[in-house]
Amino acid sequence: MSYELRHGETLGDNLRRICRKQIEDAIAVANGETKTDDTPVHEMRKHLKKARAALRLVRKEIGSGLFRAQDCGLRDVGRLTSEIRDAEARLQTVRQLQEVTQRHGRSAYRKLEAMLILELENFMAAFAEWQTQAVPILEQAALAVDRWTVDQFNCRQLSCAVQASYKRARKALAEATANPSAENFHALRSRAKTLWYQVRILRPVNLVVLKTLSDDLHSLGDLLGRAHDLSFLGARLRNEHGKSKWQREGHRLLAIIEVSQTDLQRGAAELAEHFFAERPRDFGSRVTSWLQDWERKSSHSLAEALVT
Repeated sequence: MSYELRHGETLGDNLRRICRKQIEDAIAVANGETKTDDTPVHEMRKHLKKARAALRLVRKEIGSGLFRAQDCGLRDVGRLTSEIRDAEARLQTVRQLQEVTQRHGRSAYRKLEAMLILELENFMAAFAEWQTQAVPILEQAALAVDRWTVDQFNCRQLSCAVQASYKRARKALAEATANPSAENFHALRSRAKTLWYQVRILRPVNLVVLKTLSDDLHSLGDLLGRAHDLSFLGARLRNEHGKSKWQREGHRLLAIIEVSQTDLQRGAAELAEHFFAERPRDFGSRVTSWLQDWERKSSHSLAEALVT
């Protein structure tokens, strides 16, 4: 897989390749060169998040100036499509809830769905030129990867970066637990997703354990993502003023949203408490040990290849 470490490359070259590939894939999606099962906007944004997670691993080594310029560039491209993606998420959430309620013989939300379809179409029309703005920024970000000063990047530096991501996610969990607001759970989701991508990069260094950690983080992200989408839709419905023809449907849906959102947040918190029970220092030590073993095997394999 392209989004993981490979033998035969230094750690610095591995991370350059991984980040550059995600940016190039985002460019391909923006240019319409890649067919996806998801919407182009959502697919491109996934590549951006994966690239930013890889970039964060070399933050200290490449310097704050280069990191900030590259990270802000990738972030700004994501913001070009944020309104479209938000509208897509609201519509998708209503359709999912509609499927559930129809199975239980309840009323559908046809008027609300029609309104959200129109809203999405309006945003797509308003931001129809996002590709022409996104591609030049992404091309500059791809070129900037070559300026990374990571030739001496080592396993200790990499494990420290992953440990920092783990610590940030753990802190976000504490804040969400102390104050279970939608904003705090969204922050936890963002931190956990960054860590998930980074664990995926590391997976070859310990296939069994890191596969399990990756699966757990994916499950956590799924729960938090569904809770976020419900919260996001709920906020949209509450902000509607006046009498809309879909308002009655919206009020019925809000009751379902509030119960479902709370259940998802509770389940996510329980899973996260279990996952982040380990101290960041201990987690970092384990990652360092795995990386050192993997690097020794990589050096041994490379030496054998040179001899033969």
